[in-house]
Amino acid sequence: MVLGKLESVTPVRRGKLAIEFDDGQRATLDLMPLIRQRTNLAPLANGQVFQTAKVSKDGWSVEWPDAGIDFGVSQLRRWADEQSGRTMSAERFRDWMQRNKLTLDAAADALGLSRRSVAYYLSGEQPVPKTVMLATKALEAWHFV
Repeated sequence: MVLGKLESVTPVRRGKLAIEFDDGQRATLDLMPLIRQRTNLAPLANGQVFQTAKVSKDGWSVEWPDAGIDFGVSQLRRWADEQSGRTMSAERFRDWMQRNKLTLDAAADALGLSRRSVAYYLSGEQPVPKTVMLATKALEAWHFV
């Protein structure tokens, strides 16, 4: 995937952003779960602060200048893909493994991946590709795991 810049960002309501990328993809991101989890993001729980979101001058991030907080375009795209169902979050991948009682090695074998790739997906260090997400669904539906 070629990563593009941001065209626009609009705070929809507290914790939600409507964003548009320069390739035309649009998404509404719900950031409230993340804001509640991370103490360094607490200023964004304030509706007035959240409303100050804007695209950075270079187009590579959304920023809240007065709060000293920003999110890069790659993370925003990843969240957009996860929240829309186009990809799978690390948490959902972990849930799939636990639900099917799979170790790293067993998951790697079932998916035809290296143990290292599975570890990357579990840690969130790399996004779970759509093909892997679809494979987890198929394996579970066909009771192959």
